[in-house]
Amino acid sequence: MEAGWDFQKNLEKMWRGKDSNMKTIETERLILRNFEDSDYDDLYEFLSQRKEDEFEAYPDITYENGCEHLAYRVHNDEFIAIQLKETGKIIGNVYFGNRDFEAKELGYIINKNYQRKGYAREAITEVLKEAFHSSVHRVYAECNPRNECSWKLLENLNFEREAFLKQNVYFKKDEKGKPVWQDTYVYGLLADENF
Repeated sequence: MEAGWDFQKNLEKMWRGKDSNMKTIETERLILRNFEDSDYDDLYEFLSQRKEDEFEAYPDITYENGCEHLAYRVHNDEFIAIQLKETGKIIGNVYFGNRDFEAKELGYIINKNYQRKGYAREAITEVLKEAFHSSVHRVYAECNPRNECSWKLLENLNFEREAFLKQNVYFKKDEKGKPVWQDTYVYGLLADENF
């Protein structure tokens, strides 16, 4: 699950230049860091797996235009690369977007070849610890109610389901060009509740 990507809307922000405040975080199996230009093949691998994804698709991604997705991540500290310590491979990313009122929006994508191994939980746990030990008050995440793996992960991380939104978002259109609307669960976690 990842927040929507709008190239035109974020063009100015995308080229603002690298002004990274993120420090590298190491866990038992992972290195969490900013994206780099050399991460392209790994990024394309896990994004292209979502060309037809039921929950958040990247239907128009090609090897050629995928560089826009990398450039956006390289120049945006809200995306955190998830790198395996053992091999150096980037297996996904955490999206940790800045929001008003000392809040962050959480999103995540893991390469399908590395799912169900606890990597997302390991990465998100460390990102949350860092955030809550600084000035973040609240973190929220959204996911499709049919994406059971995603919302179960959030609940295992002590997020509380706060809302159910009906047909509030779409990530693709059907063959007639009409939006394929999806429902959304909204989850929240407060700093003083768990960290």
